[in-house]
Amino acid sequence: MFYKQPKPQDILTEHGRATQEALPPRFTVSVWNWQKCKQKTWEEEFQQISLAADLFLAQEVHRTKAVQTVMDAAPYHWTGAVSFFSLKGKNPIGVATGCTARPLEFSFAAAPCEPVLRVPKMTLGTLFPVQNASRPLLVINIHAINFTGLKPFAQNLCRASELLRDFNGPVLLGGDFNAWSLPRRHLLQHMAKSAGLTEVVFDPDCRSRFLGRPVDYLFVRGLRVLDAGVRVTRGSDHNPLLARLEVL
Repeated sequence: MFYKQPKPQDILTEHGRATQEALPPRFTVSVWNWQKCKQKTWEEEFQQISLAADLFLAQEVHRTKAVQTVMDAAPYHWTGAVSFFSLKGKNPIGVATGCTARPLEFSFAAAPCEPVLRVPKMTLGTLFPVQNASRPLLVINIHAINFTGLKPFAQNLCRASELLRDFNGPVLLGGDFNAWSLPRRHLLQHMAKSAGLTEVVFDPDCRSRFLGRPVDYLFVRGLRVLDAGVRVTRGSDHNPLLARLEVL
């Protein structure tokens, strides 16, 4: 094993500050793989997006002290699921969900391990209160397994879908699905359809691509899409997704 994995009790994290009691019925969400915050313009672009987004789903979050300082300066309470620790500095790397409201509860699901590096990818499920709504919003943030065949990928999606099983309220599912082949995309679409989720359409579609296919997606259930777009960026090798949504 090249990277150290967290102990079970250290996988889930919390930090930051909530600025609202609950999410508004109309809110903006951003989905963005941060590429471990390597690019020089990442901080500036994140700060700009955080001014517009009530909810933020980030993947490949390399939570150094400097990165956490930037995250904590944004108007979000952060929940995270740690996949592994970096070789240099032993900093946690994984997914993180930021929201202007504090979560009611959150949990994680680990994917099968990536080959060679032997580290799992994480899926983070978080439940948020919504203003004047009888049911909370379930937000699922996923960074799907990449360098494997279809069976581990299908297992990854299955574990993610288990987080929304038997949940009757509104659902938002987003992240980096690594759906770079047609079979992977078909599996993803089948999982979403089986869970009653609708894919958010981006036009023009400027999502980042691998082998010619988009890898970042956003799906909703019990939410109306008011607007959706993609911000072209140099802050990561992924372009952030943005959507304006309304709870039905």
